[in-house]
Amino acid sequence: MFDHASAQDEMQKNSPTLPYDLIVVGAGVAGLNALFASTEYLSSDARVLLIDEKANAGGMWNTAYDYVRLHQPHPMFTVGNLKWDWNRPRDYLARRDEVRDHLSASLEPVAKAVNLETKFSRRVVSCKEIHDTEGFVAEVSCHPVDRPSDIATFRARRVIHAPGLNYRVAEPLALSSNNVVSVIPQDLRQTLQDHPGTDVYVVGGGKTAMDTVLAVLEQDPARTVTMINGRGTNFLNRTRFLPTGLKRWTSGALVSSLFRDIALSFDGTNGEATVGFFRENFSTEPDAANGVFLYGLQSEEELARISSGLTRRLPGYLADIRDTDAGPEMQLRSGATETVRRGSIFVNCTGSFFRAEMQQEHLPCISPHGTLVSINARDGFHFLTSVSGFFLVHLLFRDMLRGRGFYTMDHEKLFRQNRNAWVGASAAQAYLNQVIAVQSLPMMLLDRCGLDLDRWYPLPRRMAGLYRMKARAAEDIAHCTHALDVVAQRYDVHAAPLD
Repeated sequence: MFDHASAQDEMQKNSPTLPYDLIVVGAGVAGLNALFASTEYLSSDARVLLIDEKANAGGMWNTAYDYVRLHQPHPMFTVGNLKWDWNRPRDYLARRDEVRDHLSASLEPVAKAVNLETKFSRRVVSCKEIHDTEGFVAEVSCHPVDRPSDIATFRARRVIHAPGLNYRVAEPLALSSNNVVSVIPQDLRQTLQDHPGTDVYVVGGGKTAMDTVLAVLEQDPARTVTMINGRGTNFLNRTRFLPTGLKRWTSGALVSSLFRDIALSFDGTNGEATVGFFRENFSTEPDAANGVFLYGLQSEEELARISSGLTRRLPGYLADIRDTDAGPEMQLRSGATETVRRGSIFVNCTGSFFRAEMQQEHLPCISPHGTLVSINARDGFHFLTSVSGFFLVHLLFRDMLRGRGFYTMDHEKLFRQNRNAWVGASAAQAYLNQVIAVQSLPMMLLDRCGLDLDRWYPLPRRMAGLYRMKARAAEDIAHCTHALDVVAQRYDVHAAPLD
């Protein structure tokens, strides 16, 4: 629950009696970026509390499947501008445990900067803005995961609530057949060992599916692998747009410029055409009929390995597997059927975001009196909650969030209604907010955002791109705001200035 009281006085920012100066709820990449950014504005004796439901920092990287890897170069997945503690090549794609350990290590510099206290394995049941004798403050109630009745309540001058995306670990597909094996990626490796030589069906066409195909082929290159990939997923061509070596000077394009191109191709009504524009100009398979884009990156080499290793790609959506006299029969939503071998493995790779039966509660990005900021998908500042964590906190402490034209949007509701409209709208919002942030924040601060994929390129190329962004700012802001206003009306979703 996320609520706020209806009192009228301003919060007393320098109250000496509050137990905490800041509470951060959520130790995933969003919460950790918010926590890291806040240390630039807090004194060394500030009391800060970090609460998370998991036993360790790292968010979803504690429960992800073990063969997952980043799809962007590892330096661009970090907390603040924290460098990775190793000498891997810049284009190395870090693995699950490496990412988790890097995120967890970000607590060390925070603990040196402020008086940090952590409470893990705690489930938060409420965050609210209240008015007490100190003025407006924020209050958080939580309990140990295994003791729901043992509720404790904490107050602070500010709370950063960072639930991130509506993420959940996938569940095995509920199939009628008793003669096939249904698993999730977390159980893939053991299942392959227990069922040698059996056919594998990868259900889904996004990044999880691509990771899974590569994992199966790595473990058993001779295995028959079929991908049931819906409408087909487009991926940004990492080889072309994040080149290595001297090509970083001579080829590719700043990722911010790609966002601009996608954003300007979208008018609020043409999501299908926007995804088509992306496929033709930026994807690994420009001539394919893929109809979906979910901001995944893929190299040409990865695509070649997948294409050569796959037995086939089967367009469409799996409905069920039923047992017949001829053996298990696969049924697609289209009505098509075919017999599959007994013992075949079906891996649910249909994604883990926005998959809960119910939508997240609609949480305001900022509470009326500014004591609560929420990094979530229902009133989101950016489709990447990590980016939101960095910028929202800097803007909050600088009193720059409201009245500057930043847009927030209900990403989850729009995504569930129309994924391709979400692609266009999320690109328009991301580029709009980036342009306004560039106009509002000091250059030295912007350069400390390690999540910025433009940092892949040398500084002269980045500075030239920044000059172009500023020169075209007025017309680009006008286009993006118009597109988002159209989306808000057309799809009846929240997309509006943060005023």
